[in-house]
Amino acid sequence: MGSDLKNKTAKGISWGFIDNLSNTGIMALVNIILANILSPEQFGIVAMSTIFITLANSIVDSGFTGALTRKLEVTEKDFNTVFYFNLIISILLYGVLFSAAPYIANYFSQPILSEIVRILSFSLIINALSIVQRVILIRKLDFKTQALISLFSSLLSGSVGIYMAVEGYGVWSLVVMQILRLGVNSLLLWLSSKWFPTLSFSIKSFRDMFSFGGRLLITSIISVIWNEVYSFIIGKSYSAAVLGQFSRAEKFKSMVTSNISIVMQRVSYPVLSSIREDGERQLRVFRKILRTTVLISFTAVLGLAAASESIVITLVGSKWIPSVEYLRILCFSGIFIPIQMTSVNIINANGRSDITLKLEIIKTILAIFPVLAGIFFSVEALLYGMIVVNVISFFIHSYYVNKVIEYKVVQQLRDILPFFFIALIISSIVFLISLLNMPQWAIMLLQLFIGAILTIAVYQFIYRCDEFNDIKSAVLKIFGRK
Repeated sequence: MGSDLKNKTAKGISWGFIDNLSNTGIMALVNIILANILSPEQFGIVAMSTIFITLANSIVDSGFTGALTRKLEVTEKDFNTVFYFNLIISILLYGVLFSAAPYIANYFSQPILSEIVRILSFSLIINALSIVQRVILIRKLDFKTQALISLFSSLLSGSVGIYMAVEGYGVWSLVVMQILRLGVNSLLLWLSSKWFPTLSFSIKSFRDMFSFGGRLLITSIISVIWNEVYSFIIGKSYSAAVLGQFSRAEKFKSMVTSNISIVMQRVSYPVLSSIREDGERQLRVFRKILRTTVLISFTAVLGLAAASESIVITLVGSKWIPSVEYLRILCFSGIFIPIQMTSVNIINANGRSDITLKLEIIKTILAIFPVLAGIFFSVEALLYGMIVVNVISFFIHSYYVNKVIEYKVVQQLRDILPFFFIALIISSIVFLISLLNMPQWAIMLLQLFIGAILTIAVYQFIYRCDEFNDIKSAVLKIFGRK
């Protein structure tokens, strides 16, 4: 049983990364192409609308994804109850945003926002239609199917978006691309999960799941507000162009942090939930997941910070140079995001969504200080404030993890810090390469090559650990090698 769970987890992580690489990776490539065609202001306008769509999507889910995934035994009525509730909520929220669109446009002084918000809001209904289907695949740890679906929908929508941008459709190429990607993804999830709703609804099922999921709903709303408040402040206090630069830096950072966070969350949550009755085993599994997470995230995020200038200039051009400094600062705050998400997983897996809610409330209160720095000083002051908030949040998360599974903060630091220092040393060497008098594209390739070689060498010959060997084995299996 233990070996089977380990194999499923490793396979899930592997396909989870493929899923995210095919989804966010391909879309990132598409956005890089679009960034060379469109202006920072056009990206900033879409980012303004995304603030409200993201918040509404968190309400649509209502915490039921976590509740369904965590449940040991799920009935047909459970699936139907979640499906119909999510669908009704999405329709209601679509109506709210449709009506509020002119006021949103007026607030940001961008008339085009009204029509954009009304069209993008339809994504709420599209997303609600496939939440249950995705949960079914997650419960089976079937990330291969999700990866293939993401690959196709990203390629199709990305191709359409690029074509529209080249043809001069401007900001609408971004809008159509988002709607098309979600639509295709939802349709394929329906066909792959082989589940279709029936006319049944259970009040008891709703109450049981909402008792757990309700707190996750509030947590999700607070989390979205905490994440999007910075874009909201920048968009209002500065300009669409500045928001576009910030959004571009955020997308580069999220390519790494979101990929890692989402993969580890999708895979680890059902695994940790399934063994929650065995405390010692759950602790061992969680420690391995945490160490694997920080190995990947510290290496990738600090590496991105070191090579930020060459990456930005090479991939999206000199018009995005202001985003380089934003990206460097965001990377140092972003290294804590995957760790926090992993901590939340173990807390929720043990049914303590009340603690998760408390953590989000604390983070939101702390976010007041960076927001004030952004309003009264500068965007850079806001970003440095985010680093401070994330450091404090890390220790608070670690404290509550110890409350749930008796994993002391000092022990967590011992497990984490070796990976941090290794990544910091390697990224410092990578940064020195940027001082060479060479074309930026050559510097980028050299930085990526040297960074990869140093990382492999250190973990292969100097700091040997099971986590690196597991990752290496998983990668080799993908390519058909033992």
